[in-house]
Amino acid sequence: MAGKRYINKVRTLWISSWLLSSILIAASIAVLNFFVWSEFAQVSFWWIPGILIPLAIGLILRSGILNLSLNEVTRLLNQSYPQLEESSDLFLKAENTLNTLEKLQIRKIEAELSTVETPASIYRRLKISALIFFASLIISLILNKFDLLNRIDITQIAGKSSDLPELKETLLPGIESVSLKISPPAYTKKSSRTQKQFSARVEEGSVISWEIETNQPVNTPEFIFNDKQSISLRALNKQRTRWAFNKRIDSSGFYQMKLEGKLSDFYKLETIKDQPAVIRIISPAQYSSIDIGEPKKTALNVQINDDYGIEDAFISATISRGKGEGVQFKDQKISLSASFDSERQYQFKKTLNLEAMGMAPGDELYFFINVKDNRKQESRSDVYIITIQDTVQLMSMDGMLSGVNLVPEYFRSQRQIIIDTEKLIKEKHQTNETEFKNRSNNLGIDQKLLRLRYGKFLGEETDEEIGEEHDDHTENEAIDFGNAEKMLDGYAHKHDIAEDATFFEPELKAQLKATLAEMWKAELRLRTYKPEEALTFEYKALRLLKDLQQKSRVYVAKTAFKAPQIKAEKRLSGELDKIIRPLNERKSDKSENRERSLKKATAVLARLKNGDRLSSEESTVLQDSGTLLAEKASAKPAEFLSALTALRRIMNTGSKAKLTDILSVEAAYQKMIRDEMKVPQAKNIGPGSALSKEYFNNLNRSRP
Repeated sequence: MAGKRYINKVRTLWISSWLLSSILIAASIAVLNFFVWSEFAQVSFWWIPGILIPLAIGLILRSGILNLSLNEVTRLLNQSYPQLEESSDLFLKAENTLNTLEKLQIRKIEAELSTVETPASIYRRLKISALIFFASLIISLILNKFDLLNRIDITQIAGKSSDLPELKETLLPGIESVSLKISPPAYTKKSSRTQKQFSARVEEGSVISWEIETNQPVNTPEFIFNDKQSISLRALNKQRTRWAFNKRIDSSGFYQMKLEGKLSDFYKLETIKDQPAVIRIISPAQYSSIDIGEPKKTALNVQINDDYGIEDAFISATISRGKGEGVQFKDQKISLSASFDSERQYQFKKTLNLEAMGMAPGDELYFFINVKDNRKQESRSDVYIITIQDTVQLMSMDGMLSGVNLVPEYFRSQRQIIIDTEKLIKEKHQTNETEFKNRSNNLGIDQKLLRLRYGKFLGEETDEEIGEEHDDHTENEAIDFGNAEKMLDGYAHKHDIAEDATFFEPELKAQLKATLAEMWKAELRLRTYKPEEALTFEYKALRLLKDLQQKSRVYVAKTAFKAPQIKAEKRLSGELDKIIRPLNERKSDKSENRERSLKKATAVLARLKNGDRLSSEESTVLQDSGTLLAEKASAKPAEFLSALTALRRIMNTGSKAKLTDILSVEAAYQKMIRDEMKVPQAKNIGPGSALSKEYFNNLNRSRP
């Protein structure tokens, strides 16, 4: 049937249009990304298909165009062409299923269908995609032709380091080629590499081998490092056209090449510092304790990262036993069983068996992780402490007979509950089930009563209110509008708030709340006939209570001051003729001189913006500030070397200096001034200020 063939044709065109549209959008994104990222780094041409293919597949699958049905095509035809009388879907039905009216309708619209064109709406998305693709091509060609990102020197304006590529180096006339072979140190596990430019970014301790070829014989060329050290190159041939030099680079800086009396531009030498290993202990917590009933083991989970690899790692542990003058220490070194293959990241999981290490109740374990990287740099983690609680010490009465005790009458009850619980556990197999449950339930009741007694210190009023807030008053009560007191009952409590009804400090109140929580957990286990599990929470509650009792002590220093007796005949008898007016001498330090020099140079640069000519005195100011800038550039070439180059151009051109060079140097000076202001300095106090300050303090003390 001709009508059905036409519908299939429209479906094919619709799908093709969508597929081509998705490919164009993906190509636009891929091409634009390629040209943008090529301004920042070396990007291969295969970047484009690497982005285009997966992005195009994702757009096609997301659109669902491959599942386009013929019914959707006929719906589009009916909407686009009214002459089809909403009947194009009749062509999709089998001929033997059509009734007489449907056959007549097909004959009527078949002629109309042969005259209509493909709907233009299926090409709308393709046109928009084509416009986007051509726009991205134009933008990419502009970026590639005019090199805008390289023309805007962001580092010069902001005075900060940037990841943008370096500008092309300007070689001295007479240099044919240059080659730098960079040999990283052994600890990096990296192979040697070669580059064709003077500026280099190398690992700390690398050896750079320069090989320079000139197009004609020259005298001995020189390298000038950091404007201080001048070193001659050695000739490799008799024609004196090939020169070489080797140097180990341990710190950042800059250098120039001097050839036949001419100086080159400044070239950067940046070093990549070897950072110490980073240790992260995921578990256990920095301060943890093991209570009664818990296994005397702890899981150690450590993550170690290093930039070049790890050589060794171990646990340095110290066990502390005893108290006061009888304390004893035992050191252990536990190796982390792992094979270090210069990987940059390691994950260690180890279980520390405290009992196997010789720890007993009351002992404390202090440990830290010590790591040594490939460069023999050692780093260590923070100290972690694990304590095994001593039940004997908790059950003792030490400290109960002295100090101020806020809750002495109830403290012994928790000890008695623990004693009874341990007795019940021992006699469990000697009693029948009914008696065991009754005794366990009775202990739970005792624990509840003790918890309620302690709750009174926090303002708890009833058992239901422990650890909870008061419920709102009933909203369904009938309100007596003539009684103002009843009307306020729905909006305010008439009793005290539990949080405020306490005489504890906030820290003690928080610990007492934690104690009540442990008592509640112990009561729950006792009521469910699990005294073994309840014993752990009972000991925790006892430990918290004992800590609370120790914190509530009050110590008063019983000391006094007895002033010496003043002799009456000596008072007001001093001679004042030799007392002279104090002179405050202040010497300007080095940092102040540096800051003053930079500010003067900034003022000179401000005059240069107006096109004024430099005087000899102003040239001296810029030259002095250039020395300071060279020191900064040798320490941080990525931040200040471009400004130093701009300053040299300013001093050579004078009033014809470019505005960009002036702004670059000015920004560098402003940053140096801010750095100088951050340096901590001693406060200068005159000789007579101490006496006046003491007099002022005494006046304040004597005020009522």
